[in-house]
Amino acid sequence: MRRTAIPISTALIALICAVCVFAGTSASQSGLKDREQQSDREYIANLATGRVIICVTHDAVLVGAISERSEPGSHAPLFVPLSGGHVAVLLGAVEWVELNSGKQSIRMDVEMSIAAGRSQHPIETATYNEAGDIESLGVEFLTRLRDVVGKLHHPLELKEEEPLVQVVVAGYEKDYGPEAWLLNYRVKQNMLKDDYWDIQVQHPSYVQLYPPEKGEPRTLIEVRYPPEIKGPTLLEMLGQNDARLIPVRHSDPKVAQAAQQIFDGASNKALSDPATAFVKGAITATLTPEKKPALAILHDGDKFDWVIPPPEDVEKVVQEKRDPNAPTLRSPHHQ
Repeated sequence: MRRTAIPISTALIALICAVCVFAGTSASQSGLKDREQQSDREYIANLATGRVIICVTHDAVLVGAISERSEPGSHAPLFVPLSGGHVAVLLGAVEWVELNSGKQSIRMDVEMSIAAGRSQHPIETATYNEAGDIESLGVEFLTRLRDVVGKLHHPLELKEEEPLVQVVVAGYEKDYGPEAWLLNYRVKQNMLKDDYWDIQVQHPSYVQLYPPEKGEPRTLIEVRYPPEIKGPTLLEMLGQNDARLIPVRHSDPKVAQAAQQIFDGASNKALSDPATAFVKGAITATLTPEKKPALAILHDGDKFDWVIPPPEDVEKVVQEKRDPNAPTLRSPHHQ
């Protein structure tokens, strides 16, 4: 049975001009007079681009990522370990830098960790068959994303329906089992006057990636940002008997069995150890030198560990940049 989230409502560095409006001392200072008091500020949005790969096995959830070669300042997909046996992976505009300000950049992985601490329905206390926890996390993150994007008053160069940020959330839900969700944050842009724009981040859409509908295969899931990233998926490589995967499959009979179960749409029957060996081997075997991998494993009971640590020290960044008065995000178990 699938849970239901009820919505409450390319590689590039985007250079965006934003206008900071200084409030007047009376209502009569609105309109043109306010415009004369505005100072232009420039923001750079650094993107996290690449592929996120999910494999649900018999006794674990594997969440991997591969960065996509992009512009200077770009990031690999950013992992945020969450309480309740879940992990979030962020794609899109994940870091905002105000040029020539001397201020620290705003990192959306840090904002996600704060959002998780402030969520009204923590993931570990969700109601069975209703994804109120995922929805609550999505809305809390929306608030923090709006705080950033609300400073921008020049249009963002996004394709129609292209998300500004995507968040993959995967893990184990108590009394429910393994699950994976994709949250898409899109924007609505309206020109108010003289190229002065109002940019609003819309409520996220929620797409349940796992479990699939009844009768559909349970196999590798892959999310790409931007979606036009070229090349076959890992599942397609497996189906094509890609030469780079042959040594991985033949490394051990149990690994070969797990790979076959994944290809057959029965990944939930594969044991975690051989499945992990296959996914790890497949990711590393298909890398090109400029791409960076990461792979996390989550077990039922809120147990989390890195199989391949991410290229950025996530916990260090969170601790260095987070508000010391913000709610504490409980560290995951490392076993």
